[in-house]
Amino acid sequence: MLCSGRPHTDFDSRNPEELKEFLEEFEELAERHGLTTKEKTKMVVKYVDKEIKKFWKRLEGFGDDYMILKRKIMGAYSKTLLDDSG
Repeated sequence: MLCSGRPHTDFDSRNPEELKEFLEEFEELAERHGLTTKEKTKMVVKYVDKEIKKFWKRLEGFGDDYMILKRKIMGAYSKTLLDDSG
């Protein structure tokens, strides 16, 4: 991710249980590259498919506040799929 313009990891919406790991990796790399919260909202959608990108861009926080966007993204997926204890 964020390296040479191509992501090392993409989020696959068919495997939503991987969302937490995807976002953690994205955040680590975004911090390393010094992205602002607004820049993070615009970059995170570059690593998802076209349909998910459209959906995430409509969520509260997009283009403004990454933490709000992240909370909305996480909330959009089933808690059971994102639960580490499963």
